Amino acid sequence: MFHKAKHRQPEAMAASVVAADSSRTSPLRQETPSTRSSVSVIGGHTRVQGDIDAGEDLTVEGHVEGTITCKQNTVTLGSSGRIVGDVYAHTLHVSGEVEGNLVASHRATIHKGATVRGTIVTPCLMLEDGSTFHGNIDMDPENELLQGAFSELADNRQTRSSSSDGSDTGMAGSDEPQTTATQEGDAKQVDSST
Repeated sequence: MFHKAKHRQPEAMAASVVAADSSRTSPLRQETPSTRSSVSVIGGHTRVQGDIDAGEDLTVEGHVEGTITCKQNTVTLGSSGRIVGDVYAHTLHVSGEVEGNLVASHRATIHKGATVRGTIVTPCLMLEDGSTFHGNIDMDPENELLQGAFSELADNRQTRSSSSDGSDTGMAGSDEPQTTATQEGDAKQVDSST
């Protein structure tokens, strides 16, 4: 009889520990997807031929031949990655090799060890020491290529603003020039520091 009590006590304790552990892991699993942004990754041993249209952040460690369109998110090219084609993104981080145009509506950073051959169009550009660039740079926020590539996003923002609150349609229109002014300020700041 005494032995049964000893065996039952650890089993009961184990059951309560398991229940406590499962209650701890459940909230973590629920919080992880909502707090972490979604990222697509093209691995180092992957080769893609064709255009990519990403609705989330994109990291390229492999080889891509084609146009990458990720206009509302960030495209990151790893040090072993290579892109042959144009890239349209909100933010660009380049550490690998690019042959084509880079068009970023917010900022482009060419990191140490990167090689870019083509045209970079962005209102804010950072070229780190040790990077290699051959081509043209246009930091005019009113550039036709930049405006044409991202005009649909500006139209969508204005449509969403006016549809979410019909009384503030004038306000929605005033938000857009303020955003552009901030970007112009960033561009001027970078331009004056170089």
